[in-house]
Amino acid sequence: MWTPIIFGFGTGFVMSISLGAVFFLLIQAGLAGGWRKGLPLALGVIVGDLIYVTLSLHFSEAITETLVHYRGDIAKLGGVVFWILAITHIFHHHKAKKKGLDERLLQMKDWQLWLKSFAINVLNPVNIAWWLSLYSLPPAADFSYSGKWIFGVAALATVLFTELGVAWGAGKIKGYLTEDRIRQIDLFLALLFFGMGIYLFTV
Repeated sequence: MWTPIIFGFGTGFVMSISLGAVFFLLIQAGLAGGWRKGLPLALGVIVGDLIYVTLSLHFSEAITETLVHYRGDIAKLGGVVFWILAITHIFHHHKAKKKGLDERLLQMKDWQLWLKSFAINVLNPVNIAWWLSLYSLPPAADFSYSGKWIFGVAALATVLFTELGVAWGAGKIKGYLTEDRIRQIDLFLALLFFGMGIYLFTV
């Protein structure tokens, strides 16, 4: 009982600090509106991960075969999505000079933030490979069916609360950051998305 929970906590924390683009989006949202603005982003990640947890538990063999067969096409689709996100952030970077980053993010609806993080998470082939490998290797591979679910839920709960903590922390240090530095975070996100798109086209 406790082994899946403990392993899930550890896995969830590692995933939280390894989110890459979503991690910086959380910081950006936290600067704009604290943990409440980061909540839709965190939930988008959780829903995407929950889908992959379910698929990994029930269709791991079929998914692995599909990923191997269509790996190039899936990676290219993800690359295009990341390039679109990069262009969007470059546009927002220039727009923020006139409008202000905080105002722009505060005007984004929750469903827009949710959809953004959900798309990043679901269309990243590394994410499904991560979950498949977790459930294919010890100790998770040796858990019972219920133990595997407990492990997955514990990992997702840890991801959720860690991400909300990141957004909350960013909101607390908001007063120490200038608008120029905040815009630099926005531009860094654009470059990060662009780099991820290039990577997916070369795998």
